[in-house]
Amino acid sequence: MADPLETIDIPPIDRLPDEGEELVHEKTITILEEYGIRIDHEEARRILAEAGCDVDEETEIVTFPRDLVEGCVDDAPGSFTVRGRGSQPDQELGGDGHVVSTAGGPPNVLTYEDGRRPSTMEDFERFQKLVQMEEVITTAGNAICVPNGYDESIAPVEEQKRILLMTDKLPGGNCYGEDRARTAAEMVGIVHDDPDLSDYYLIGNANSVSPRTWDTKMAGGVLEHARMEQPVILAPAVMAAASGPATLPGAMALANAEILAGLTMAQLVNRGTPIIYGLPSSNVDVRYGSFSIGSPEGALFVSFAGQMARYYDVPARAGGGLTDAKTIDDQSGSEAMLQLLMTRFCGIDFISHGAGILDSYSTASPEKFVLDCDRIRYLQRFEEGYTLDEESFAMDLIAEVEPADHFLNKRHTLEHSRDEFLIPELSYRDSYDNWEEEGSKDAFQRAHERVQDLVEEYERPPIDADIERDLERYVEVKRDEILG
Repeated sequence: MADPLETIDIPPIDRLPDEGEELVHEKTITILEEYGIRIDHEEARRILAEAGCDVDEETEIVTFPRDLVEGCVDDAPGSFTVRGRGSQPDQELGGDGHVVSTAGGPPNVLTYEDGRRPSTMEDFERFQKLVQMEEVITTAGNAICVPNGYDESIAPVEEQKRILLMTDKLPGGNCYGEDRARTAAEMVGIVHDDPDLSDYYLIGNANSVSPRTWDTKMAGGVLEHARMEQPVILAPAVMAAASGPATLPGAMALANAEILAGLTMAQLVNRGTPIIYGLPSSNVDVRYGSFSIGSPEGALFVSFAGQMARYYDVPARAGGGLTDAKTIDDQSGSEAMLQLLMTRFCGIDFISHGAGILDSYSTASPEKFVLDCDRIRYLQRFEEGYTLDEESFAMDLIAEVEPADHFLNKRHTLEHSRDEFLIPELSYRDSYDNWEEEGSKDAFQRAHERVQDLVEEYERPPIDADIERDLERYVEVKRDEILG
């Protein structure tokens, strides 16, 4: 036959017609021009006023002219590359790949040994080992869990130090105010031996406060990332029926307005600042008033994020292994797989909360982390597809094997089954009798054993001794500054 053929790439799942994209944009401009966004940051309001926005200093409401917003959107790059460190490759945002991050921000952990409890620094460190060991995770993110028992003012410094020493995967930034943003970035500059941050090394994540607010801390974090020329995700977590309309188009337009307001601030500080269109929005279950991140409506927000990011020609962030389940059960698996599937097939570039989340962002679980990594491997294998050529059609072999015979003992089978089939780490495929004989272990127990194995096999990535010493000195200085 002629040249080999490859299975076709999967086009993004778009739910909006072209006219729908335009309609969302026009409704968004109405929100920005007529209703405005509260900007609770004095310098940001000054910058916006100087650029032509109307600012009411009493209410802190800023209205944004269409031409200004659309001009700033044009200035944001469609793609960019964040530099890798150590054994890790560079990560392109806006290309064909996916950056996969971890859970972020839960104050609790759930483990096979202890059940659910407040997270500790020991948990944080164990997660860093899992991040380094699981190849499908490409960024360590920021606060995979929030260690209790640490002074809140110094905890981000301690966490960033451990991220940078225990893994060489892409670190996150910190957008909770200018000081934390600068500190996190300076620490990353140290380990890259580039204190001037002359390239892209980290990605910050800033959340607006819905409805229609950028508060002091997050607005400050956006401005600081722009000053440092480091990428930042703008991520409103609109809760449809609570902090946004119950109707999805209204909640989506509201989120879009908050994103474009943040994008405009960043571009006015530094034209060309890389922006990622983030949308961790979903709906509230009105029976309980709870944020439902594993819902089908949440998956619709994921599709919206991917499509509107392409409309504005910026990378997208959404989704992940999201679930509202409280433990490792059917709900946690089915919801996480739905959200991961939609994230990968809706053109999302940065997959946030890719592994480890339970309980509507409230809990991180090491066992859920490794289970989610297996789910990601399933989706990666589906994306890879297969090649059509003479070897893969195996016509000579089909002719050779007699009817009702088998292919198990053929060299072709031995050669190709190793790389043609995904061998999952956790799904059990042996017989029922063998499963029973081996202890009738469920997914939670099998995941726990994999966590133990990965932690035991973990080796800290190498780092130059002088660089590590510089990082430790920096942390000591920060401890003295912050704690006195």
